[in-house]
This record gives sequence, C-alpha cells and structure tokens, in this order.
Amino acid sequence: MFNTKRRTRRLIPWMIAGTAALAVAPLVATGGAASAAPKTAKAASPITIGVSEMLTGPSEYYGNAALTGVKLGTSYLNSHGGILGHKVLLSVQDDASLNSEAVSEVRGFAQNSAMPIVIAPTYQPNFEASCTVASSFGLPIVGAQSAPLTKAQNPKNDCFVVTSNVNTQAEAALVTLKKDYGIKTVALLYDQTNAYVSQFDPVIEGLVKQAGLTLTNNLAVTAGQTDYGPQITSLLQSKPGVIVPNMVTEDAARFMSQARAEGVKSMFADLISELTNTRIYKLSNGAAKGLFAATPQSVGVPSFAAFIKLYTKTYGAPTDPTYAGFGYDSMMLVAKAMETANSVTSRSAILKALRALPTMCGSICYANQGGGAFLTNKVYFVTLTSSGYEPAKL
Repeated sequence: MFNTKRRTRRLIPWMIAGTAALAVAPLVATGGAASAAPKTAKAASPITIGVSEMLTGPSEYYGNAALTGVKLGTSYLNSHGGILGHKVLLSVQDDASLNSEAVSEVRGFAQNSAMPIVIAPTYQPNFEASCTVASSFGLPIVGAQSAPLTKAQNPKNDCFVVTSNVNTQAEAALVTLKKDYGIKTVALLYDQTNAYVSQFDPVIEGLVKQAGLTLTNNLAVTAGQTDYGPQITSLLQSKPGVIVPNMVTEDAARFMSQARAEGVKSMFADLISELTNTRIYKLSNGAAKGLFAATPQSVGVPSFAAFIKLYTKTYGAPTDPTYAGFGYDSMMLVAKAMETANSVTSRSAILKALRALPTMCGSICYANQGGGAFLTNKVYFVTLTSSGYEPAKL
C-alpha cells in the first residue's frame, strides 16, 4: 500500500530505541498506550483459536489479506513464547462470504468447549450474523475492520472489532478535500450488491452535505460490472470535483480505467481505506494515479512501520497492508485479553477482560469505545503514485 523503500529506512532507528529485537517486534507503545507484547511463561499445551473468514467469493482478496495478518500475528506470538506460555494454533474455515456458512462455522466453534475465542469474518454481514450465534453461546469473537455493531446487534457485548471510525475518517477526508484541494462537488458510486457499502452510502451522502459540499451524483453499480458507460455519461455531464468509487478494488480499477478513457478528469478519492493497496495502479492501467485516500495507518507511525518490516521479512512486500494490519491486530487483541484475564480457556474471563480493556496496541493503537468497538481515530492522507501510496501534499 505504502511506498516504504526510502521512508522505512529513515524511520527504523527510532522505532524501538535500544531494542535488540527490532526486526521481529512491531508491538511498541505509541501515544502512551501499553504494548500488546505477550508475557513469556513455562511451556504448556497449545490452544486453538477458530478463524472464519471469506477466503473465496467476490471479496476473497480482503479476507485472505486479513487472514495473512492473523497468521503473522500468530507467528509473532509463538516466536515470543505464545500466550501465557501456550503455543497458538489456528483452525481456519472459509465462509465464502455467505452468512449461512459463517453462522455454521461459528456455531461449530462455539459447540467446542475447548475453543476459547474466535476471529470472525471481515465482511460486515457475515460478522453481524456470526455475532448473533456466538452471543447465544457466550463465545467471544473478534473481527478485523468490520464496522462496530449496534446495541441491538450486540446486546450482550460479546462481539468485538478492531477498526477505524469510518465516519470520522470520511468526514476528515471530505473536509481536507474541500480545504486543501478546493473541491466543491462530489459524486458517489456505490456497490448496491455489497450490504455494507449500500448501508454506508447514505451516511457518506450526509457527510458530504455536512462538509458543505454539493452532491452531484449518487450512482449505484453492481459487483463485477464490466461496462460503466451509463455512470460515466452522467459524470461527464455533472463534472464533479471528486468521484468516490465505493467498490472493491477490481471493480473500482475497471471503472477508473474506463472513466479516464472516456475523458473524465475528476479527482478520485477513497474515504474508508477500501482501495489502499498496491494492486489498483496496475489493475487500472495507471488510471488510479493520484487517487486520494484516508487511512488510519501510516509508516509515520512507528508500530505500523515495524509491522510492515515484519510482514516484508516474512512474506515479501505487502500488497494490502490495510486489511493485513487489521487482521494482525485482531490477534493482538485476543492475546491482550487472555493475558489480562490470566486465562487461555475461560470464555467468561476473556469476555470480561475484553469489555474492560481501555486500550490495545498492535500495528496501530486503539481505544475501547464500549459496545465491542476498539477504534483508532487517527487519520492520515495519502495519494497513489506509480510506486505506491505516499503522504498527500496538503
């Protein structure tokens, strides 16, 4: 996502001052928050944590990116003594982006009394469905990047998520586009077949108006759409200052490529970190160059720079550190909760710890906002170049 070749080299010396384990220890305290680094204890029997994620289907790329982060977090924990001395194993299942599969998988995990906690699907509808069944069993679940659940969706406060405050992030991005880029008009495109995106679309519409901007278009598209001709015709007529393609990377890249080919000159923007990956430049044949994006993650954050270094050492340069970072942090939250509970087996003790934890730091830091929401409110702005995302020039 981020171009770190020269910037990482500059940041490394002060990431973890005086620490010999620099290359393998991305868990640092930032902003006064406590590190999530696990305690080392006497070796004990391994613990198994269930993972239900979308590994196939329309959004499989995001699910696999999150899973890679979960695996990286697991590897990190095990290389530092596990959790309370217990080696961590993963039981991974593919929900194929289907609520029915997610429910079935989480129910199976819940019925296994040896399963203390589950990392639930990234896709919002799957996460919501998982929460309902998990809560009925008193099974704590942690999700990566999904939006926080409402009181009605999470009445017992059994379901948790590490994510950004997307409302705050989108609002900040719109204000910045107006103030620093002189944007006055906005067009929205949203995937009406994606439940999360279609639910969030009216929220973004409200934030556009709140920022004092004029909404010129709010156009629905479908997943996998191959021809954006009708939408592009509307955009050529309205000539918005910025276009927000709220779609998965493959679809957004296809749209941007077609839009530029047809003469659309508007700026492109990603308000909720859906497109902050290195694939979009190539997939769009360069049409995405200059894409403005808001993100809670930045190589200017020492812990995130260290996460990128660890990821690169393990897997090579990340193509989507956004979702991988959230996946990694979901595992760090699991570890922190177990350490606080002083138990790797008691669901009730782990739940109590999750509800009470004030903060948690992994690749980035989060504050417990209640209701299961561990949110980061820091927002950074980046723009896409041919070599990756770089800090936006404001």
